[in-house]
Amino acid sequence: MPRIPYFPVLAMAWLLMAGPAHAVDLPGSSVRLAWLKVPGATDPTSALTAWAQEIRLRTSIDIASQPVGVRPEDPAIFSYPLLYWGSDKAPPHLSDQAVAALRQHLSTGGMLIVDNTGRTEASQAFDQGLRHELARLFPQPLQRVAPTHVLYRSFYRLERPVGRRADAHELEGIRVGNHFAVLYGRNDLSGALARQAVGGYALAVVPGGETQREQAFRLAVNLVMYALCLDYKDDHTHVMHLLRTRRGAKAPIATSPSPPPILPNQPEP
Repeated sequence: MPRIPYFPVLAMAWLLMAGPAHAVDLPGSSVRLAWLKVPGATDPTSALTAWAQEIRLRTSIDIASQPVGVRPEDPAIFSYPLLYWGSDKAPPHLSDQAVAALRQHLSTGGMLIVDNTGRTEASQAFDQGLRHELARLFPQPLQRVAPTHVLYRSFYRLERPVGRRADAHELEGIRVGNHFAVLYGRNDLSGALARQAVGGYALAVVPGGETQREQAFRLAVNLVMYALCLDYKDDHTHVMHLLRTRRGAKAPIATSPSPPPILPNQPEP
């Protein structure tokens, strides 16, 4: 069930408690991708812009074209159901205010996607520091996301997570209730999505080239679907609506036990 309507309510409640000094403009009905502005964080504006564009092209989600940066202690985080944090450097020690805000946000339906953006391999400095900071949010270790989890079929059917790199074969996460409130990938997802200002992609994808880049985009779509809709895929009732409302969907719905291979821009049947 979509969780979007709850976020303006949560944001307003936080603002009433915080007082006028923390006033913030709430977004409209569109979903907007937001990234955490912390020291050492990668500026993912190019990647998140491309990410939003693909969401608009491939799904019926109303998503704003431009992402926004927000500090983790800012009450504005409650306006954004999905937060992104990417870096290849040791993360800073988050303030107690930031920890409290993030914990409340993630405990009431928000989701944080963490992206290890190490160039040649996953950054160990970021990995170690991240685990320490996440332990301050929730007293539980990151756990492996099983390949059978609904995340890997929330829109596209995927076998494993990839990004600009493909050396980490799994996502890790932290559960809050029945969903993952934190998802952590070590393959530099944003690096596969980022574009140059003059056109074209900013970075080469290894080892799988453009086929791997397409798989990275599919993972990005699945992450947004999961963030907004939880484990709706297990209900099966969404399939007809999803296929009928997807922009440009013309393919017939497969009814055989073994569906045909998924083509670019085509969700799983």
